[in-house]
Amino acid sequence: MSLRAVAIATAILGITASAAHADLPNGLTLSFNKLLIHENGAALAQPSDPNEATWHYCNKAHCTCALKQPDSAQATFAWEIIPVNSTTALDRPAEIYTGTSCDNLTTQAQTCVKITGATIPSISTLQSQNKATVELNLFDLMNPEPDADMTKCQERTLSAATWIIVDGDANGEQDYFVSKTVDTDTLAPPLPKNFKAAGAENAIDISWEAPVDSTDIYAYQALCAAEDGTAAVLSSRPSPRYDTAAALCGEADSFDFTVSDIDTGDLGDAGTVGTPAAGIGNFDPAFLCGDQPSATATSLRITGLENGVNYQVAVVAVDKFGNVRGTYFNRLLKPTPATDFWEDLHNRGSQVEGGFCLLNETYGDDSGITNTLRDFRDTTLADSTFGRALTRAYYATLGQAGGLVRGSHALRVVAGIVLLPLVAFALLWHALTLPGLLALLALLALARRHRQRLRIAISARLAGAVATGAVLLLAGAARADDSFDPNWNEPGTTEDSQFAEDVNVVKWHVGVRVGPYTPQIDAQLGGMSPGPYAQMFGGYSILPMIDVDRIIWRGHGQLAVGGNIGFLNKKAHAWVDGSDPADPARPRAKGDENKFRVIPFALTATYRWTYLDDEHGIPIVPYLKAGLAYYTWWMDGPSGDFSKACQVGTTGMGCPTDSAYGATLGVQGTIGLAIRAERLDQSAANSMKESGLLHAGFYAELQLAKVDGFGSDKKLAVGDSTWFAGVDFEF
Repeated sequence: MSLRAVAIATAILGITASAAHADLPNGLTLSFNKLLIHENGAALAQPSDPNEATWHYCNKAHCTCALKQPDSAQATFAWEIIPVNSTTALDRPAEIYTGTSCDNLTTQAQTCVKITGATIPSISTLQSQNKATVELNLFDLMNPEPDADMTKCQERTLSAATWIIVDGDANGEQDYFVSKTVDTDTLAPPLPKNFKAAGAENAIDISWEAPVDSTDIYAYQALCAAEDGTAAVLSSRPSPRYDTAAALCGEADSFDFTVSDIDTGDLGDAGTVGTPAAGIGNFDPAFLCGDQPSATATSLRITGLENGVNYQVAVVAVDKFGNVRGTYFNRLLKPTPATDFWEDLHNRGSQVEGGFCLLNETYGDDSGITNTLRDFRDTTLADSTFGRALTRAYYATLGQAGGLVRGSHALRVVAGIVLLPLVAFALLWHALTLPGLLALLALLALARRHRQRLRIAISARLAGAVATGAVLLLAGAARADDSFDPNWNEPGTTEDSQFAEDVNVVKWHVGVRVGPYTPQIDAQLGGMSPGPYAQMFGGYSILPMIDVDRIIWRGHGQLAVGGNIGFLNKKAHAWVDGSDPADPARPRAKGDENKFRVIPFALTATYRWTYLDDEHGIPIVPYLKAGLAYYTWWMDGPSGDFSKACQVGTTGMGCPTDSAYGATLGVQGTIGLAIRAERLDQSAANSMKESGLLHAGFYAELQLAKVDGFGSDKKLAVGDSTWFAGVDFEF
């Protein structure tokens, strides 16, 4: 036979094999209905998450368990198969294969494996039961080649197919094929390179150069051990984002685990690492110490460590399937203490105190209410990200008002009454848990709604009677007095004239302004140079403010009461611990950042002399403003939590500490000038008035804010003498 004839014959056989996809007799088809897995070692069931749970099941760790412990709960999966268009019973056997192109009878022996251990009933039995569950081994799914190495799992990504094959017409040749694929991945992601370390306060910062292709990376994690090989002591540990055969079924893993050099920078040489601790080498979750959930990240911060202790550290890359690849560093790393702004302030002799808490000052430091609320904070709220955010929001805002009631029995009573609903809500939350509290609120809402419907029904009948009488009375009055106005206008006015008068009366003034701001913290310390604030954070910052005033009286101008509020955030790297404040090149701790935040708030009275514009059309409005200022402030240390420093007059490791949050009371005065810019464009002014906006323009002012607790050296001086400029609106 010629080569051409052989080729033609092979092609014909191939087409025949791949084209044999006719339905079973009477139009019957079989369908893969559900994927079932042993999630968390439980019985076969649908995955809780169709993507993530399945990914973490079809990875290298599960493949290893399936290879070495084929009877374990982590080794198998199953398909639920159902008949479709089932009519006349069909007594035919069905076979299960794994592999690629199993419908090509010419190449089937080279690309597919028949799974003899997977049982599927005859099609007639499947029809009578309406479904069948076929359980397979994961290793057979991920390594379907007939010549596969049966001693290890191949590292690759694969769209792994399961096939149902039937000899439908019973002629001895397979002619019905149906398949279903599952994405599997046993290939670990790439590692970054060029690692660098920076010491930090109770922490270590690791940075790196990202891999050229990071599409297979889902997250990074770190493992830490003390120099003696024991797990690093942490207050809390991240959960592993990767899977290991050791954790799943107790089998040893074959990790791709390398050693990397790391630039320790200003940390110096703390020693080398030969063989890493066994817990690090096994990727034991008990050694996890850092978590970076961003796939594109180039750094990771390990917190909760102990200053001055040497640590072995490894970094691992994790993909979305939970496969892992890691590297350990050949050098020991050591957290380095830093001096943040709050500590530096106290080291320079500041008497400022922080840590005032409104609830503590109101109900007493050791009262039952205060202790219960602390328990609510430390247990109920501390267990969730949302709860911790609420705690920080309280201390940054409402909690700062503790300084206002401190030492005043009258103000404590007032605060106790005002805070009672909030306290009751918190105590109910703590006692009932959040689901229980929500259920209680839902029941109260339903009860209130039922009572309201009853009241509406009674009121409707009363209102009907009253309305009937009122209509009769008004009708009689209208006939007796032809001057009755159905629009309810004032006597002698029309609706149009009254509207025209109302729209020209300004009731509100709102402004948005910005200006340079530098708190007078350095001046409070005698103006030392360089002062702690200027040295840490530099010069001024732009402070945005919002003004809102209500007009309460008019006489050649506007007398208004209102307030203003703003927000400032400054951040900088902390100082190297023990560095000299007098050193012009004072070194910074590269891995540590601290932040200073302030919310300036004031209640004010303002007189705006609008006479020139109102009477003469000169669009200039001078004004004076004075008020009571209350600035809340807080400082975050390198740990991300409130900074702490030894209280004045105490030293040593066990010294009582002041927390860096508080509030300062003071006064402020302002002189300014506004320009009503709508006078420059009459058509714009008319359009504004039609929309309810009467004036708009620009303003500038000089402000003196003396916010230092009325001269107290225990209050942080956060006022400033500065200027602002902005835009304002009157309506």
